[in-house]
Amino acid sequence: MTMLLAACGGGGGSSTPATPNAGGSTPLTYTVKMSVTSGEVGVGRTITISALAVDSNGIDVSGNTTFNWTSTDSGIATVEPSATTPGSAVVKGIATGTTTVQVVASVKGADNTTVQLPAQSATITVVPASALSYSLAIPNSSLSMSDGQELPVKVSLVDSNGADVSASVNSWAWSSSGSAVQVTASQNSATLKASNSSPTAVATASVSVSVTAPDGHAIAGLIAVTVQTNGAAAYRVVTIKGGREVNALQVFSNRPETFTSRVLRHDGQDVTAEFDGAWTYTATSATLSASDAAGTHDATVSTSLANDKGPVQSSLTVTAVSTRLGERRSATLTVTENPVWALVGDNQDPMTLLLMPPMSIPVTARMKHLGDDAQYTACINWAWTSTGPVELSPGVADHQKNVTGTAQGDFTLTVTCNAVADNTPLKLVFYGTVK
Repeated sequence: MTMLLAACGGGGGSSTPATPNAGGSTPLTYTVKMSVTSGEVGVGRTITISALAVDSNGIDVSGNTTFNWTSTDSGIATVEPSATTPGSAVVKGIATGTTTVQVVASVKGADNTTVQLPAQSATITVVPASALSYSLAIPNSSLSMSDGQELPVKVSLVDSNGADVSASVNSWAWSSSGSAVQVTASQNSATLKASNSSPTAVATASVSVSVTAPDGHAIAGLIAVTVQTNGAAAYRVVTIKGGREVNALQVFSNRPETFTSRVLRHDGQDVTAEFDGAWTYTATSATLSASDAAGTHDATVSTSLANDKGPVQSSLTVTAVSTRLGERRSATLTVTENPVWALVGDNQDPMTLLLMPPMSIPVTARMKHLGDDAQYTACINWAWTSTGPVELSPGVADHQKNVTGTAQGDFTLTVTCNAVADNTPLKLVFYGTVK
């Protein structure tokens, strides 16, 4: 996944070329930031890490940068650059232990001179193949904000099955590296407030987020924020499913997933139509693909993994380009192909219940194992809870309930169970509205 972090806690390596920028005599400086300072992956599994190169105007120059990746112990984990996404690399666990993954970035300037930035490194822990590993899903690891803007952000702690386990831990910590961004946080959600009174110079800050995963390992990520000059607009890409912003997906063989991408301005206005250039969907997994319906940006995500193969966890980056505004913005989803165990639902998302006349509908949680359907008896300790104006009544078996609306409003249904084979905890949340 893409989570930008200043490596080694130092804010990222930087360097200054001898050439001026296009706007005058002040030379540009460059900074490289790495996606993780420490992370984990299972033996035989992969994670995606990224490096970002930016100039002193806050512009992403990764497209003009060469990233050279190495692992100090390829017997523990290997690292290979992504063939599709500049600055991304795929780390594969080989044997339990720890190794250091290092990246050296070289930026090609406007005058064709090359500036090599200081090496950045991250410690990677490889856990047994049978163990769950954890990582942060951050949809906008590089954000553009406007002076005075207050922006809610949410990250997720996902396990190697792609399950969101954010609510199971309480050790979330947030901080900002500078006064350009103030952070007010609760658990895995935060509100960022941007400040920049300058009419000519951008301001930058790095927002760090960290958590102790259920296995005791510290997992950390960073959102690199550029606050535009006073009065300038700012844009971001959001990824949406069922009317909610999402940052992670599970995809199964013969069961594609869908989501929608939109572009929002700093005032909340939907300006997707202004992004009239080519939209691209790039995955760091060779078996993952995505395409959208022309003009709608409704994307379908598929995996070519065979049933009984997996899991594979990677990142899918959506990039929107505006020729009218001269803007290019991206968002990243963490995608898990063929989780070992998962619960899925076949109901409409979000569901709609009618209050008059009263309507009761069955809601079913189905078991999946490495892309294949599995019997509900492969899970035990089934439990259902609800929020909002609904009542639950027994269905035909533990994995099903009937839900009836009692008043108008939004509701959620949460179902949990434990896989019999290895006691993996599973959870699925249904969303809906009573009308």
